[in-house]
Amino acid sequence: MAIKNNQYLFQSHCGIWVFQIFVPKYMRHIFDNKRAWRKSTGTKDIDKARHFRNHMLIEFNNLKAMLNPDREDIRIQNALSVLHSTIKQAKSVPTAIGPVPTLATVRDEYMTVYSERRAFSTLSKSARAVEVFLQSIGKVDIGLNKIGRRAVTDFIEGQQSKVAPQTIQNWLTSLGSLYEFAKRRYDAIPDSNPFHGHNLEARRTIESYQPFEADQLVTLIREADDVLRDVILIGLYSGMRLDEIASIKRDEIVMLEGVRCFFVSKSKTVAGVRYVPIHSLLIGIIDKHLANNSGEYLLAQSNNIIRKDGKRGPWYSQKFTRLRDSTLPTATDRQCFHSLRGMFITCLDRAGVPEQRIGAITGHTEQKAKTEAFRTYSKGAGMEELSGYVELVSYGNIG
Repeated sequence: MAIKNNQYLFQSHCGIWVFQIFVPKYMRHIFDNKRAWRKSTGTKDIDKARHFRNHMLIEFNNLKAMLNPDREDIRIQNALSVLHSTIKQAKSVPTAIGPVPTLATVRDEYMTVYSERRAFSTLSKSARAVEVFLQSIGKVDIGLNKIGRRAVTDFIEGQQSKVAPQTIQNWLTSLGSLYEFAKRRYDAIPDSNPFHGHNLEARRTIESYQPFEADQLVTLIREADDVLRDVILIGLYSGMRLDEIASIKRDEIVMLEGVRCFFVSKSKTVAGVRYVPIHSLLIGIIDKHLANNSGEYLLAQSNNIIRKDGKRGPWYSQKFTRLRDSTLPTATDRQCFHSLRGMFITCLDRAGVPEQRIGAITGHTEQKAKTEAFRTYSKGAGMEELSGYVELVSYGNIG
């Protein structure tokens, strides 16, 4: 797509370049019914503003393509639905309880209903799950009453050699949620959800992560390139999940109560949104990336990653796995990047840090000991206290 000069950009009264794009009618309900959407580039430098604009255009056009109700597959399905409806009427088939919706129809309705109540990443997961399922059965679309457990079982078995069990389970969860959504809105949908109850035991690997030995860590850090080495060290000394690290933005390196922190604004849970004090061993790494990268994200590579699900962590995860497999031949699949988070928590636990404080730093949701009054009135630990705990984390001469 050719872009002319400063197209989609204009300057504010203070000289900051602003990105502006026309919003098509079928997307305006997402943008408060506005005809145009604007976003400050945060810079007066036209080259940086153009770089910002280019990334925004790619992502916005991806959204337009995904949400466009006039897609070819939808037109074909609508035409086929009309054809079959005509044939049924000609044969006087009773339709008193109304037609059964298709999977794609339910997906589109779900995205419309929850556009303002669900994160984009959550909606994109549902869209991706439908896309993969339909591809696996070789259909453009399918009625919900035509989806049986045999078809879902074939889908699972066909994917097991391609992706991790947890990925398949995530797809089934999304598809199952769409089916339950349809049951609440339509008649004549079979009560038994074909996407539920397949017992993949996908979480067994999550429950059995193993730590790396000290010599293995030394090898990983020595053999990693500069970017991956920094990501490993951030994981070791912050306990953050990989996608949280990959999604940290430059303006999310903040001072809070006199303590320099990561502000984790994107996490897999509500409790995961938090401030994490930056370990003193990471200060130089953070300053280096802030100085050498002018993009939106702290890690330069994260500015170049565009995925349908909005995640940036998988690129680093694949890179880490290749490094582990090439340098640690005896390592198991249970020794992965998430192991670093477990090692961080273990360090805090062995140092005698209270469980609630560990949860505040790592974003865990276990708060069983809190009374109602405690939840209502307590603001939790201060950053200075949490920073002191983070500084207790040590792996000998690593770092």
